[in-house]
Amino acid sequence: MEIILAENHGFCYGVKRAVEMADDAANHCGKSYTLGPIIHNPQVVGRLERRGVSPVQAVSDIEEGTMIIRSHGVGPAVYDEAEEKGLNVVDATCPYVKKAQQDAKSVIEDGMTLVILGEKNHPEVKSINLWADNKGIIIEDEKSAEKLQIVEKMGVVVQTTFSQFKFNSIIDILEKKSKNLKVFKTICNATQERQNSAVELARSVDLMIVIGGKNSGNTNRLAEVCRDVGCITYHIETSTELQLEWFDRVQTVGVTAGASTPDWIIKEVIETMKDFAELLAAEGQEEFKKGNVVEGTVVQVEDERAYVSFGYKTEAILNRTEISYPAPESAKDVLKNGDEIKAVIMNHIKEDNPIYLSMTRLAKDEDWQYVIEAQEKDETILCKGIDAIPAGLVVTVKSLRGFIPLSQGDVHFVKSLDNLVGTEFEAKVLEIDEKKNRLVLSRRAVLEVERQAKLAEALKNITVGENYTGVVRKIMPYGAFVDIGGIEGLLHISDISWQKIKKVEDVLSVGQEIEVKLQSFDAESNKLSLSLKALTKSPWDVAEETLHVGDIITGKVVRLVAYGAFVAVNDDIQGLLHISQITKQRNAKVEDYLNRGQEVEVKIISLNKDEKKLGLALTELMEAKETAEDAE
Repeated sequence: MEIILAENHGFCYGVKRAVEMADDAANHCGKSYTLGPIIHNPQVVGRLERRGVSPVQAVSDIEEGTMIIRSHGVGPAVYDEAEEKGLNVVDATCPYVKKAQQDAKSVIEDGMTLVILGEKNHPEVKSINLWADNKGIIIEDEKSAEKLQIVEKMGVVVQTTFSQFKFNSIIDILEKKSKNLKVFKTICNATQERQNSAVELARSVDLMIVIGGKNSGNTNRLAEVCRDVGCITYHIETSTELQLEWFDRVQTVGVTAGASTPDWIIKEVIETMKDFAELLAAEGQEEFKKGNVVEGTVVQVEDERAYVSFGYKTEAILNRTEISYPAPESAKDVLKNGDEIKAVIMNHIKEDNPIYLSMTRLAKDEDWQYVIEAQEKDETILCKGIDAIPAGLVVTVKSLRGFIPLSQGDVHFVKSLDNLVGTEFEAKVLEIDEKKNRLVLSRRAVLEVERQAKLAEALKNITVGENYTGVVRKIMPYGAFVDIGGIEGLLHISDISWQKIKKVEDVLSVGQEIEVKLQSFDAESNKLSLSLKALTKSPWDVAEETLHVGDIITGKVVRLVAYGAFVAVNDDIQGLLHISQITKQRNAKVEDYLNRGQEVEVKIISLNKDEKKLGLALTELMEAKETAEDAE
């Protein structure tokens, strides 16, 4: 069994610095306290406590001595409280966390909406928000990001241990939420490096062991990203949790550790696994070894397995899952008594223990050659989706397992590839590493070729400024994608109606047929901009045709302001009735003459369609009435 340690693992700079500062305090400062555990590792916290550095929950729990601020940081109020009590403060806040705190503070000071990407209950995220007067909106996932309202200016600060993959996905969503988006990418390089190393290793091994505290956010994310690429993963704190059966029939094991895991724990885990490897390797005989290819005869078939005679004193077991990939529902569907087969021995042979065979291992050599040739010739291969995960889609290519990243699943951004599970489709090979059992594919590359062909044909028949009948294919928070004869264009939410709408779904639905105007076409990016409201006159165009200076009309007072009142003359147009056009009295108050909801007769004194302004007068009408009454 080969044990491979990830290139980047264990203590990061900030954690190492915090532990060293706590050790120094134990050596020189007498009785010391940490606000919460110094790092998310019970073994390290326990060791420090035995040396006189105890965790407490609040500053009020410390009467005197040294207070150590842990790597996650705290809010400014804690520093003030410690100073008032006269405590000696050792600030072990990670420098990267301090930067995130100051970035969050600057976002609020600059008048921007603050968004913090991270776990709401994580102490680091809480400390970052405290430096921003608790004004930050904390986002944990893509679903929460979708719910955000569109704002003018937005600043984004990120938890230092946040998932790089989730960060990219959420930023794609936030770019639609603000025209002025400023991103402070405060993810620690160490965190990103550990995640990238873990993912790379997980794709090439049979099993991953992730070491670190169960309450450690960055360690949990390491286990999460390993599982996301389809690798069997176990998260442990110490070597005592390892189980021998995990490593049965395992060829390669990857090991990584969270940023709060010390080297001595990692070494203990690796030494224990080496002991396991020796135990497993000791099983077997020279005549028949693990990895040998044997020829045999099927002597018995059951639903879950077949028994094969191959010259050894006992028959070997060929499990249903090792006959083909994906596995048949029953071994009887593929094999029958008397069939001659070739298979590889899967386990070390030991007296009185069963022997296991695999046919799928042999088939893989031919299938690797098939995908290698397809890549060299730039040809498509047939895949079948078997499992959709957050990072993409696990597929089968004959006996091989491949992976299609989420970004390579479709020509448009999609949140999931669930719709491809159980379906067969063509894809192109992006990356092959037979040694690491890595096969990365792209469905997008095939769809893009088809799309470009359709696009070229469709572009021959479109003209900017013309109207087209189209079908709504997809609805997004910022608009809808409409197919106009084989090519999709964006109908932005602002181009759907002259009236403001809150949700695209309130007006449109997928599959709906609508008429749109092609407003613009970017030949370089092949992007089309469509408009629905351009098919009708704007309310101000209608107003210019139907309303004229001098007309006397009836309107309703909808809003009172210090300098006058706004009067709705119809559902779309409001005009200003200035205070000077209501009364000639100086220092008069509008509410002394008009009430909200009151119907009034007004005279149009100005209309400017371009500036969308309508001027109204009331005093002229009043003077006219007074003159008429005087004449009587």
